[in-house]
Amino acid sequence: MTKKTYRDKNCDLDVLNKQIESWFSDQGYEVQGNKTEGSWCLQAQKTEGWRKAVGASRAFTILIEGQSNEFSVEVGTGEWASNLVAGGVAAVLTGGVSLIGSGLATGWAKKIEGDIWKFIEEQIIFKAKMKSERELTLLKEQESRQDKLKQLQDAFDQGFIDEVAYQAKKQEIEHKAQDNLKNTELNEKLIKLKNALDSGILSSEEYQKKKAELISQSSHAELDNKLSQLRAALASGIVNQEEFDVKAAQIQKEIAFAEKLKQLENAKNAGVITLEEFEQKKAALLA
Repeated sequence: MTKKTYRDKNCDLDVLNKQIESWFSDQGYEVQGNKTEGSWCLQAQKTEGWRKAVGASRAFTILIEGQSNEFSVEVGTGEWASNLVAGGVAAVLTGGVSLIGSGLATGWAKKIEGDIWKFIEEQIIFKAKMKSERELTLLKEQESRQDKLKQLQDAFDQGFIDEVAYQAKKQEIEHKAQDNLKNTELNEKLIKLKNALDSGILSSEEYQKKKAELISQSSHAELDNKLSQLRAALASGIVNQEEFDVKAAQIQKEIAFAEKLKQLENAKNAGVITLEEFEQKKAALLA
């Protein structure tokens, strides 16, 4: 195999492996892969015409090993593993891996090798960068949601839960994912706001005002979302009209309170009322 080593590239190796897999798939290759701790192995083989030209079961083999800031990539050809998912890297290496060219003595095969390396290095240099903490959080949330929805669908398909329970749990999973996304966005905004305070862009008073506005907006949006969820539950038969009316009245009351509290805070921040008056009026709202 032809091997290259890379250092200090801050490369997300999961992303790199997926990009290589997509490149082969787009070229019309059949692709299989396996991942172990610190190792990604991928095989790609062409159609019947390719097999006749290069030997019955030969396939391109890509092996990535290491960590984001120090890793190696190897490209060669080897036996197409009958079960790469089960056998992993060992299933490929025990079949023998050779340099491209020794078993593929054609100019166009060498061109493919060059195209592969060109693509890989473009990904390493420009695209397969480590994701931000927020991107990683969102990816994990998405994967968790998809996994839960799949398990829920399986339970429904096997008759473990009925249609009503399925729809209720599905809405619960999706709405929780939406809430998590909103919380992530709010936390990101609050961090940026704190950075603006620390760097002197905002005064302490401006910071507190903006912070209160962000939290208030988030709270109001959350209440609106709850009301939307309740309407959906009514439409799908999860709650009846009487239950809907009771819960909707409670949410509307919370929305009205949030709006009045926001107006009070605006009045306090604008100097219309004193802090003492604000606390008195706030206590009256809570009573």
